[in-house]
Amino acid sequence: MFGFFSSKKVVAFAPVKGRVLDITEVPDAVFSQKMMGDGIAVEPENNTVVAPCDGKVVLISSTKHAIAIESDGIEFLIHIGLDTVELGGRGFEVHVTAGSSVKQGEPLITFDKDYIMAQEKPLTTMMVITNMAEKVKSLDKHLSDSLGKVLTVAVK
Repeated sequence: MFGFFSSKKVVAFAPVKGRVLDITEVPDAVFSQKMMGDGIAVEPENNTVVAPCDGKVVLISSTKHAIAIESDGIEFLIHIGLDTVELGGRGFEVHVTAGSSVKQGEPLITFDKDYIMAQEKPLTTMMVITNMAEKVKSLDKHLSDSLGKVLTVAVK
């Protein structure tokens, strides 16, 4: 009646096809200790990162290895690989621009798996919520479905 028991929810799907892991399993303390936020990681089977939900592109790193999408105030950062910032953008192709609206499943970035692996960079791709404290009431993880929903976020 007054909205006391209702909460806006954002559902996010895996940003890339592959085996889904909890963020705490990532072999990098910045992610596994949730310094950037809570979320999931994926061991990619393909080379295309897609929008995990409908939203707006709010950041594309100059080195093309990371992108952020905002949906209903929730900011999802997708970070492709570990230490891939060191590649200076080589091996990545961005398909959207900052400020553009995207739909869930829309391609955002493609990456050259062979090139990145040849540079000895793990392909583990993280998706974290960077504004947990300010915007997230609760977070439910669904780690068993690499193409289905992986996060359900209740917005504050």
